[in-house]
Amino acid sequence: MGKEERKQYDMDNRVNPMKASKAWMEWLMKKRKAFEQRGDMAVTAWAEKQQLELNLKVRQLSRSKNDPDEERRILAREKKASLENFSSTRKRHTLILKKRDLLRKKAEEEKKTILRQLLASEGLELDSDEEKKD
Repeated sequence: MGKEERKQYDMDNRVNPMKASKAWMEWLMKKRKAFEQRGDMAVTAWAEKQQLELNLKVRQLSRSKNDPDEERRILAREKKASLENFSSTRKRHTLILKKRDLLRKKAEEEKKTILRQLLASEGLELDSDEEKKD
């Protein structure tokens, strides 16, 4: 069964195909986009999504009969919260990437020390980077 046939079967055999397939496809596309984008790109994509949602709220509020000043205050609060959330997410993501790099570096150092110990027990030496540069 091909990929397209399976996709079509899944879409056809849902309890509520119109609602479920649309929500499922949106969720799947969001996850796929997040998976494909890494690092700062993921944060940027998230910020774009937040901005899009904010714009949709603006349009919905502009259609309603609310007080314009109240709408502005609400939107200002939402935008401020969104910006704070964006900056904290970016900081957290940067820390996670730094931690990952540190753990990788530590693992490489541990491998080198184990290799040196093994070579020392055999009576050999590992060529150091300083000797290669000379």
